[in-house]
This record gives sequence, structure tokens and C-alpha cells, in this order.
Amino acid sequence: MSDATPAGTITAPVPARGGGARGGGAHGAPRPVLRAVRRIGFLVLGVKLACFGWWSVLLYQHFSLTPDFAQYQQAWYLIAHAHLNPYDTVGNFTFWQNHAEFIMWPLALTYWIFPSGVQLLWMQDIGVVGAELVAFLWLCQLAERYRPGRDARWLAIAGLVLLAVNPWSWWSVSFDFHAECLAVLFIALLAWDLWNDRRRAWVWVLPLLACGDVAGTYVFGLGVGVLITARGKSRWRGAVMAFLGVFAVLFISVIHGNLGSGHGLQAYAYLAAPGSTGSLTMPQLALGLATHPGAVLAKLWSKRLDLWANLASSGGLGLAFVPLLPLMLVVILANDLFRGFLFSEPLFQSLPIYILLPVGTVAVLGWLGRRRRWLGLLLTGVVIAQAIGWSVIWSPRTPHQWLRVPGTTAATLAAIEARIPASDAVFASQGVVGRFSSRLDVRPLNGHLPIQPGQDWFVFTPWVGVETQKTAGAMVFAGQLAGPMHAKLVADTNGVWVFRWHPPQGVHRLRVPGGTLPLPAWTAPGAAGRAVLAGPSSRWHVTSTGRPGYVADRLEWNRWPGQYDASVRLLARGPVNVEVWNNTGDVLLVRRSLPGTDGIQTITLPVDATTGYPAPLYAGWGPFQAKFGGGPKAQRLEVRVWTPGGAMVNVYQARLTPRP
Repeated sequence: MSDATPAGTITAPVPARGGGARGGGAHGAPRPVLRAVRRIGFLVLGVKLACFGWWSVLLYQHFSLTPDFAQYQQAWYLIAHAHLNPYDTVGNFTFWQNHAEFIMWPLALTYWIFPSGVQLLWMQDIGVVGAELVAFLWLCQLAERYRPGRDARWLAIAGLVLLAVNPWSWWSVSFDFHAECLAVLFIALLAWDLWNDRRRAWVWVLPLLACGDVAGTYVFGLGVGVLITARGKSRWRGAVMAFLGVFAVLFISVIHGNLGSGHGLQAYAYLAAPGSTGSLTMPQLALGLATHPGAVLAKLWSKRLDLWANLASSGGLGLAFVPLLPLMLVVILANDLFRGFLFSEPLFQSLPIYILLPVGTVAVLGWLGRRRRWLGLLLTGVVIAQAIGWSVIWSPRTPHQWLRVPGTTAATLAAIEARIPASDAVFASQGVVGRFSSRLDVRPLNGHLPIQPGQDWFVFTPWVGVETQKTAGAMVFAGQLAGPMHAKLVADTNGVWVFRWHPPQGVHRLRVPGGTLPLPAWTAPGAAGRAVLAGPSSRWHVTSTGRPGYVADRLEWNRWPGQYDASVRLLARGPVNVEVWNNTGDVLLVRRSLPGTDGIQTITLPVDATTGYPAPLYAGWGPFQAKFGGGPKAQRLEVRVWTPGGAMVNVYQARLTPRP
């Protein structure tokens, strides 16, 4: 990032101010050997952008959008409609306090170009692929610098493969909308212009910092890289960049603009003093990290699979490229030292790694090839092979991971969305709440729900989406809406239940139940059952259709291993089986066969569910493994009612209670 670096670092001389790629032909024109590669790169990345755009439309049409998208679309919509200080009803704070992402205010102007939330997804598609284009041009420049001639072609192709086939870039744009997908474009432009000593580099600082507190850490890391690798007058730019990054993060913390970040530094308090959850300052954090290095190493080791997945898919060798090393370390430490696996998973939080680490990888391969050509070519082949390996193992998982709302369910949701006035409040299951957020009040169906005067809509889809609501809580809540709350059932089809409710005066808050009450069976008809919703809600039930199969199923609870009693209230005019399954392990725990019942009876079965089974989470294969959250710790216990067919079976409710 200047014309010299400390001895032993991997870098290259920088062109004169305002210059482009060195090592070209006359008048700085690119050599023919890379001119074709550049054209191929433009084509490949253009196709990738088109594929991203199509995929975003598919996700949007299928309602595969969760609370994170709801936060951004709600702010985008409200700002465009002159609510200049919008309240984030999902996070329960004013939107700017989410991550201080003031970039949403200028983005709101685009609402009137195409007033659909899919535009937000398209903007982040452009941000990610635009950053990849910048990285590709930069790595082509480095390839020509280190290995003029045909070897530069292989280096540039290796970098293009790392950018084009990385499955985590697909996963990043699949998970709602996040400002990191915009920030990565600005940090790529800033890094490239600093490397080329261009004055316009300062242009990218303001929009980058407008992307929030996370982007501030990017500025700090890049500034430290300039400070380390530059010399003379160029170092002041690195010092200023590092200062701006630290100042932005601390200032946002002081004004409580980081409520969406787990209160900023407080999320890392346990590292400064194990067991601590109190307030924390930057000096205290630095001192704590210095005096408790074991806690840092233990946390990083516990997330070694995700650390490997993030780095190896991007080349890995790029960590030896000193100008970008501080930025990579900032991203790694901020994500992997956070509690749990929320940020360490290969997702949008690590986008700078997926896009800028390939630049460093090409630089390292070129540096090695200059000294040992055979070694450089060998490692280039290895890098290409392993990048393709990550893509082969994980790319086919993308639809299964993110497109979890069937077309029939999406069609029902679209019809419901068109019926709901923009002035009404909507409470929806987490897996689909994102599309309903173009309004003043939208919330996922969990916790305590603030109620405002007016008309409320409740949309339940407990079996679909990325972040699903607990089915037992959804069923109990639906039963309460249909019963004592006297809400109107608007739709019950394709796994969607929709209620419309006018809250009575004096009701200001609702608590979503946890599933300890009996589950109404009408919410879960099986393949051989249908819901009967005539008359008072207390009489609603599931009745058999005459075919063999399950009359009712998916009556499920999340419970810790232990001893339970399962009870089912039913009427059977012929043979019937009552079963309890552990769906986590796909194991039948108990079955009772009955010749029939004498009227409506409650059948109780003792359930031995003391054996815990690991959740069947996909983790990859061989060296291409990653860990996603560790899965739910509780067991999924389900009651089912089966009939051989030909006789009437009515199922009214089911319950699971712990045994003393």
C-alpha cells in the first residue's frame, strides 16, 4: 500500500499515484495473456449476478425471509414514506440503534423506483458481486506483477475460481438482507484504491462507515494493514483509517447505536473476566484478552471447523498477505469469539474473507512461484481443486437450507398478504415474517407481543421456513385465538393458519404460550385426516377420511430427555393406534393398539424418553466440513394417531406432561 514494506512480508511495489495495474503493455494496457482472462471473469461474474438475481426473486416469491429481513424492509418502507426515525418493532428499538446502519436512509430513495422488497435483495446481490469484480481486477493486477507471462493466467484463473464457486457467497445472499453485503463492496474498493495509492480512496470511507458498527471494524483492520506495510508519508493514511474505525465503533457504542450487536463490547465480556456479563470498556477488554489468552484459544479451538470452512474455501494462503492480514484477523476474532455459533457459521458475517482473501491467496501463490515455480504451480492446482471441492459438497445444499417454503404455502401467504391493510399489525411465524414487514407494526410470533388498538393479523406456518416457530407453542396459541380470544379464522390451508382479531380495550400485551397446554388436534391433520371446524371452537377436531394412515400427526413438543405421560383425547369406531415418536432420532418410543373406544375417551401412555439423540445436522464430508449452531439440544417428541381405514376416528387434543 506504499512502495516498500518490512522485510519478509508478501507484497509488491505500488504503482505511481493514480496508476492502474503495473506490468501491462505499452501505455499501461493489459497484456493479451490476461486480457482474455479478464473477459472470462467479467462473463462469469455477470452470469453469477444474474443467477443471484433469479435466486433472490425465488426466495422472495416463496416467503423465505425471516425477522432480519423484516427489520430492514420495514425501515426501508417507513423511511420512504416520510417516517424519518422509524421504530423497529422486531428489535423493539428505533432502527438506527440496530447497528447504526445509516446507509438505509439514502437506500430508501430507491423504494419509489420499484416498490418491492425484492429490490433490497437485488442491491445486496450487486454489492457482493461488485466486490468480487473489484477483487478479481485486483488479483489480476497482482498476478501480472508477480508472474509476468503465462503463469499469470493460472494465478488469475485460480483467483476467479475462488470467487466464483465459493458456496458461502451464495449462502450470504440467501439469508435475508444485511448491510455487510453492501459494506463488502466499499471495503473492497477502499482496499484496492489504497493499494494503488489513489486519492479517491477516501470517497469510500463515508459510505462504508454508514453501513454500521461492523463496517467500522473493517476500516480499523484495513487501516492497521496500511500502517504496517506502508512507510513514510503513506503511513498517516493507515493511522487515520485505524483511528476512524475505532472512533466509529466506540461512538456508536456510546450512543447505544449497537443494540442489534448484542450491546457491542459487552458480548465479549466473558473473555476479559470469565463469567462476567457486566459493562466493558476497550482498555478492559484488551487487558482481559492479554491476561486470559487461554479463553481466547479455547473459544477459537471450539470453532475450528467453521474457522477452517471460512478460510479454506477462500484459499487460506491469503492470510500470509500482510496488507490484508489485520482485516482478516478482525473479521475472524469478532465472529469466532462471539458466544455460540451465531456469527462463526459460514455466512454473511465473513464476507470480507470470501472476497478479499482470494486476493491475498493469489499474491502468496505469485510470491512462492517467483522463488519456486513448481511449488507455485502445484499449490495453485491444489487451491483450485479444494475450491471446487467445497462447492461440490455444499452448493447442492443451498436450496435445502434456504428454500423451505413450498410453492402451495407461498401462494396461500401471497393471497393473505394482499388482503391485509398496510395499517394493520401482523404477527407471523419466524420463517415467513419478512415479507409482511411493509407496515408500521410487524413482529415474529414469539415472546411477549405488544398490542396496539386496531386490527391484528396472526399468520402461523410452524412447519416451514428457515427459523421455524416451536410447533407446540404455535398450536396452543392458535387454539387460544380460536377459543377464548374469539378471533376469526380467515384461512386454514396448505399448512397456513390465519386469524384476524380486534383486541378489546385494556389489552396491551400478549404472551405467546410455550406449549404446556393441550395441543388442539385440528391444527395437525395427517394424510388420512381432515380438520372439522364447524360449530364452537371447543368442538373442532380432526376426523378420518376413511383411508388408512395417520389421522393426526405433527403434535410435537421440544422436551429434554426424561419420563413423560402422553395423553390423547379421541373417539374411535374401529381399530386405532396411538403412537409416540422421538423425531430427533426417528425412533418409535411407545405404541398402543385399541379395538375402539366407548365414546370420547382420553388415552394415556407412559413414555420413556430418557435416551437423547443428536440432531441430524448436515456437516459436510471429509476436509469439507462446517458446523452450524450445533442443533437443538432438546428432543422432538411427537404424538400420532393411526387407523387402518374404514372406520370413523376423531382426534380432539393431545398433551405431554413430565412424570414425577
